[in-house]
Amino acid sequence: MIKSALKLLAILVIGILIYNLFLGTEEEKTGAKKIVGEMKDVGIAVKDLLKAEKEKFDKGKYDRAIDKIGSVLSNLKRDAKEFDELYVQRIEELERKRKALKEELEMVSDTAGTAGETKETKAIKEDSKELMKELESLMKDIESEQ
Repeated sequence: MIKSALKLLAILVIGILIYNLFLGTEEEKTGAKKIVGEMKDVGIAVKDLLKAEKEKFDKGKYDRAIDKIGSVLSNLKRDAKEFDELYVQRIEELERKRKALKEELEMVSDTAGTAGETKETKAIKEDSKELMKELESLMKDIESEQ
């Protein structure tokens, strides 16, 4: 519903811009040209951002992040053994998710070659965020026990 409303709004805005650009008054034409120029600048900025993220991805930015999560999980596992076996099980589950995510990342890195963010890299980012949220939740639970 919201998606279709946004699409409709985008089509409406583009239609108004095109109308003003070709059939509008001089003032409307000037305004439309200014907006089109700014949209072009935004497009270039987005392209540069995607290119930079692709380079970071290729250099292993996300590999390091996943490795850091692994070291945090190892430390938590060592400390959690003192508290409760339940925490150890949750940590092991997060470690399995981290390893699966790392394998996905390696597969994507091996097949990467296109510029920009792919569906696979978006999924990896989302999975990484979810893993971080679960890790934060676990850490809060452990802290509340202490």
